Order: sequence, then structure tokens, then C-alpha cells
Amino acid sequence: MKNNNAKEKFIYCLEGNWSKNPRSLQSIKPILELLCNFSKVKYIYHKYTTKEEFVKGLQKFTQKRYDNYSVLYIAYHGHKNRICFGKEYITLKEMANILEDKLNGKIVHFGSCSTLNTTTKNITDFIQRTGCEFISGYKKSVEYIDSTAFELIYFEVLQNCYSFRKISRAIFSKYSTLAEKLKFAMY
Repeated sequence: MKNNNAKEKFIYCLEGNWSKNPRSLQSIKPILELLCNFSKVKYIYHKYTTKEEFVKGLQKFTQKRYDNYSVLYIAYHGHKNRICFGKEYITLKEMANILEDKLNGKIVHFGSCSTLNTTTKNITDFIQRTGCEFISGYKKSVEYIDSTAFELIYFEVLQNCYSFRKISRAIFSKYSTLAEKLKFAMY
């Protein structure tokens, strides 16, 4: 049941390749479809496989026509403090350079292994420079099915809670076992 005080949080998703096989059907798009069909969450989905495409996708998200999309969902392979595109990568600092002062009130979720396994300075720098409301993600390598199931729950909680505190409380009280297993973090 929706909380009438919660503002709908539409999702703008950028996804990379999960497999080296070009015919692979692995994707997080089905969870977005599930959220849309059952919870009426609108989403925009883009699959970008290169760093250059990803950067263009980030820039596109900052356009005025996407103002109603308050969640930036970055679904890629990751490592400590970075998103990966095969052998290339982009750091939180590089993303902050692109998104500086352009994410006011937005939520950024890193659906990627270990990206938030970084220093408090890197996280604080990203939040302050971009102006986002908060960021979330994982501090370790996570299993695809576990993290995808968690993200389905997480995005549903975002729809029903209207503050960082309430979102954090809902996640860490109701889903603490899975959140702890995944080393999920919110800042």
C-alpha cells in the first residue's frame, strides 16, 4: 500500500553487459517491468556497453525532460570506487565531474559490486558535488540473484517512504539479514 506522503520515484536506469556473450539475455529490465506492472513505477531503461555511451547516458539524465525521474539506477559490473565497462572504468569522482550540481534531490543507486567500498571522502565528495539526496549500493561483490531480489524490494520501499531516515529504517529493520549479507549501504 502506498504512503500518500511519499512522492513517486520514477527510475532512470543505465545497464551494462553482465556477460561477454553478445546473445546473453541477462538483464535487470524484468524487475523494472515488475515494478511498473505491479506498483505503477515508471522507468526509462538504456543499455550502454561502453564508457562513452554511459557518459552520454548520464548527461542525458540531467536534461529537464527527465526531472520527474528521481532515481538514477546504475546497473553495471563494479569494483572499489568504480563502474566497469570491460577493461575500462569510471570512478565516483569522474561521475561527479559529469553530474556536478545536476542531481539536486535525486537518489543514485549503484547496482554494482563493491562500488561503495571506498573512502568516506569519495562518497561525501560525490554527494556534495552532485547535490544528490543520497546514494546507495554495495560494499562487496554480490550475487546477481540476491542483489536483484534486494533491489526489487529496495525500489518498492523507495516508493513508500519519503525520507532518507524512513527508507533506511524500513530497509534495515525489515530486510536487515539480506542487506547485511550484501553489505548494502546508504549515505
